[in-house]
Amino acid sequence: MARAKDLQEAYKLLDPRPLDFSNPAPTGRDVAKDPAFYAPTPDVDDGGTTLPGPVEMLLRALLVGGPETKMFLSGHVGSGKSTELSRLAVDPRVQKKLTVVSFRIEEHEWAIIDSTQLLFRLAGELFAKFKDGLLKMKRWREILGSLNDRLFEKVGLRAEEGATSLEFDLLIAKVRTELKLSERVRQQFRSFGETNSTILQDFIKALVDDIGNHLAETGQPDGLLVLVDDLDKVRGVDSQRELFETNLNVLLTPPMRIVYTLPTGVTFGANRLDVRANTQHFYPIRVLHQAPKDYNPEDAVKPDRLAFFESLISRRVEDNLIQVDAIHLAAAYSGGVLREFFRLLRDGILIADYQNVASLDGKIMRYAIKNAQRTETLGLYGPDYEALAHVHRTNQLRSPADRTYLDQARILECYNGSVWFEANPLIWPFLKDREADGTNT
Repeated sequence: MARAKDLQEAYKLLDPRPLDFSNPAPTGRDVAKDPAFYAPTPDVDDGGTTLPGPVEMLLRALLVGGPETKMFLSGHVGSGKSTELSRLAVDPRVQKKLTVVSFRIEEHEWAIIDSTQLLFRLAGELFAKFKDGLLKMKRWREILGSLNDRLFEKVGLRAEEGATSLEFDLLIAKVRTELKLSERVRQQFRSFGETNSTILQDFIKALVDDIGNHLAETGQPDGLLVLVDDLDKVRGVDSQRELFETNLNVLLTPPMRIVYTLPTGVTFGANRLDVRANTQHFYPIRVLHQAPKDYNPEDAVKPDRLAFFESLISRRVEDNLIQVDAIHLAAAYSGGVLREFFRLLRDGILIADYQNVASLDGKIMRYAIKNAQRTETLGLYGPDYEALAHVHRTNQLRSPADRTYLDQARILECYNGSVWFEANPLIWPFLKDREADGTNT
């Protein structure tokens, strides 16, 4: 992949969307997804000993575990979880032992998805991946009668026992469309899940049994690994509680290895140590040290981490097209969150293009940061500033309720031997007037 030679090209190649390791040579609009741009994150270091990162730990647990293995990957929004999952899916160690199915929870589902809908999505993705091999299998068809009577017919649809692959595909597509558009259908799904979720679980089990037979017959790895991405985008408190507390066991039931992304504000509750033990956290790159008495992120930068951000840019753009001081500013004010780092640089490029200059330097980058600060402070009120000021002063949350700021990207979850919290660096200058007692001056 050729590096960008001007700012217009740089803007395209700094698109922060996840890299796509299943497509080694993307073109057109997807060119920024090229896996050639991947740069390994800095090693986890504990007293001079290099330790495996969270995704490596997750991968090893999947390989040594069985179909009952369910893992969760949490992390700050934009910290690189999707890229790491895409890379995990094509890891030779995984592909040697497991057959991978990957899918994302789509944007229109973030506000409405519940455990029953998630099971239905899982069934639909399994069928779509293996539909040709499933046509001659029988187990999954045996469950269709119960699903017809108790689910499909209630939304005005029906799957015939002798349905072809295309017909069943159309049925799944129609149900998903109804779920997207109709609150009545979503309510029917919720009611179904409250009384009949075991039927859908039996259907998935039958699919998995038939898929396993098909894979064995065709000489493919017969262990299934499903990667469910963007489940961390479910932000509503009620939706999170339904998925990750009330009906958590629904996520743990399917008989195959599964990795779910998890909102960083979810901790599963005090009684689910068994599930928390299967959670790996993906932290932002630790570019800032704790600075409770400082309100300028530039003064809190860890210089040894800046080389990583320079390497990210050098892989994508020609030398000096984006000046080092601009890279360092974007790194500091992003707090090590990769998506925010790229977003700040792209905003700087737009300003540089407007000013008709050939490169992005620190002076222009500061204008981009000011614009980002205006956006980040929209909708913040006195109590929000007090909560964020407390986090900056103490590197702790006042209460579990403040974990909602993690989902809003107003607080970062960091790690330096133990977990600590920090306010979004873009907000630091606005916290200076919040004194230790929480009052405003």
